[in-house]
Amino acid sequence: MANPAVLFLMVVLLAALVVGHGVLVTLPRLVLSQLRIVWRSFGAAAGVAAAPNGEPAVPAYFRVTALRDLRAAWWDGLEEHERLMGDAERLMDRCVAGFARQSRHGARWGRGFLTVVMVPVLVVTMTAVVLTATALTILPLLFALLFWALCCALWTLWWLMWAAVERAGRALRHGPAPCPYTRCGRTVVRPDRLCPRCGARHRALVPNRYGALYHRCRCGTRLPAVLGVRRLDACCPHCRNPLPAGYERARTVVLVGGPPAQRSGVHRQGLTELGAPPGSEPPLVRTGRTSLLWYDPAGDAYRSQESVAGLEVLGRADGLLLVVDDPAAHSAAVHAVTRVLHVVSALPARRRPRRLALLYTRAAQGDDTAVRAELEAADGGHLLRALDATGIPVRCVPASTLAGIPQWLAGMRGTPGRGESIAPPSVRRPGGVAVRLPRHRVARHSLLLAHLAGFLAVPLALVLLQAGALPPGALFGLPAAYDKWRHPLGGSVHQVDLMAAATRNWPTLSVSYADRGHPPSAALPGHAGYWSVTGSPRKDDWLRVDFGMPLPLSEVSVDFDPDTIDGPFSLSVDLEGQVGARTVWDNSGNWHGRRAGGGKYSIGKTYGYDIPYRHTVDSIRIGLGSLFNKDQEKKLRLREFNIRWTSSDALRLHPADDGRLRIENTTARDLAIVVRPPLLPAGWHATLVGRPPRVLRAQDTYEARWRITAPSGATGHAPIAYAVDATEDGHTVTSRCLGLLTAAGGSESLC
Repeated sequence: MANPAVLFLMVVLLAALVVGHGVLVTLPRLVLSQLRIVWRSFGAAAGVAAAPNGEPAVPAYFRVTALRDLRAAWWDGLEEHERLMGDAERLMDRCVAGFARQSRHGARWGRGFLTVVMVPVLVVTMTAVVLTATALTILPLLFALLFWALCCALWTLWWLMWAAVERAGRALRHGPAPCPYTRCGRTVVRPDRLCPRCGARHRALVPNRYGALYHRCRCGTRLPAVLGVRRLDACCPHCRNPLPAGYERARTVVLVGGPPAQRSGVHRQGLTELGAPPGSEPPLVRTGRTSLLWYDPAGDAYRSQESVAGLEVLGRADGLLLVVDDPAAHSAAVHAVTRVLHVVSALPARRRPRRLALLYTRAAQGDDTAVRAELEAADGGHLLRALDATGIPVRCVPASTLAGIPQWLAGMRGTPGRGESIAPPSVRRPGGVAVRLPRHRVARHSLLLAHLAGFLAVPLALVLLQAGALPPGALFGLPAAYDKWRHPLGGSVHQVDLMAAATRNWPTLSVSYADRGHPPSAALPGHAGYWSVTGSPRKDDWLRVDFGMPLPLSEVSVDFDPDTIDGPFSLSVDLEGQVGARTVWDNSGNWHGRRAGGGKYSIGKTYGYDIPYRHTVDSIRIGLGSLFNKDQEKKLRLREFNIRWTSSDALRLHPADDGRLRIENTTARDLAIVVRPPLLPAGWHATLVGRPPRVLRAQDTYEARWRITAPSGATGHAPIAYAVDATEDGHTVTSRCLGLLTAAGGSESLC
């Protein structure tokens, strides 16, 4: 059996190798691979070929393509995670195999044992690595999704505006019109528009998924979708023939009759009288300012009721010219007219023709009355009664008098002059143009920047949180929570040295004796020199510090010159707290000495004391002495003494004149506050004006005001101590500040 120590060492080395590889190699590779995938998806995307049968326009990026790119980037990242985890597993297998070969019994048990031991280590390590990498990469994806959602919302508003404009313009313009070509005749609701560069046919050049104000052809040309669409060449979406300009405003007159040969003669005659050459295709003639479509369906379109019902042009016609050669009920022409009248009567009233004209080819000449008489004589009364029953104005004309009839049927006023045929533009066939999908550089790069902002969000947020530059309510209250964790109220309490703010007006110092040139004020913090009782005629000398009012203290410290100390028992300090002439506290051994020299357990020279203090007194008396040599105190030099109280810096207090106190919340969160009555000397009174708020907002300031009354005959300066409590989660701290008042209402801050 192998040595257990060697086996344990192998396991530890393998675990360290697996964990180190996961943290130092796999995790950076996961993050870098995600960055590469994002750059490949949004920074340098390649074009794609045009769809052979689809709309030859580029979809709006934020509306269609962006979500596909986001999904692809996410799935590619997951595949990369799986591949890198497989690399880590293969590394562990190689290391286990290598260690097992080094073992004396590796062929029998080493590799299997190490694999069983290392699999949990690998699983835990890879789980932590993947979760960390996912946390680092999910935030960029969320940033990109948020940016995409915002852009989609803005794009939707933009689309709604232009879609409303397009709908309003389409409602004000003419509605659907029939295709002017005789072999088509189907209703054109929206013509196909041709790209002026590549000739591609755009079927839906309106605000839709391809754009709001503009569409982008796959050749790169910008095409208007709302304003200026009519300037583009158009073609019929059914027969793909080019449509002439103004076809949708043309008045339509349809020929109805028996055999095609009979109608074709009338059609040629009408084109000639309208001024267009016979056989014009499409039979669209411009007469004055109005266009007229002189339409004759191709082939035997009136041979059955089904074929007549399939003629969409009948529902868009302004007038019908009925050509009849034989008024007998069994003739083909009468059957055609009857079928057409059945279709017309089934149409809504707004889509029925406005006028009808019956052309009787056997009548050489005459007016409407004469032609009607001839039809009655030829047993055509049933046809006249059927026409009159429609309620549509009807005129009966002979074959020789066709001039002016098409204009009357079309509802055109006056006698038109000679017209001209409208020739449509030729259709350009796409070819010779490299069709590529534009890269959407601005849109793609904006999503790329959103991803990069997500990668930088965590360090940037930490910097802003540390600097306190974010509003407390931002990011779902994260700045306030971070500030609460970073700066708890308990950590804001510090000891403040009151003697560091001493002035000649406060506090009052008195001593039992002072050597010449060494007054007690020399022992104040920041002053040069020391207090000495050399030459004193008495023993147990003392120094008294009078505050003028009760103050809550926390600690008193005294520091002597170490050169004046002979040994560890050469001095002692008697500390007393007094209220008036009554002593309320003495140190009684409750002190922490400071030593000079020696190590941790050596006996050095005691040169100072830190004496904890938890009482409210109006004066402190520091007495000098020695444990063994009573003459030692006359050699002592009191270099500095400090009297401290506790105060929180969560609130900053700024005394001002006229009894005002400005309270500033220095934290990035709301705090509950209680303004305490100020401490004043005897005879002085303070009355609070107004009611302070219960909660002081983050980084906010409140100014409290007291009406302070001085005793009669008061002169000089009087101390005042302010205190404000701040509470959070049941924990309360107090911010304190000292000031000096004058009887005239002036104030001097000692904070």
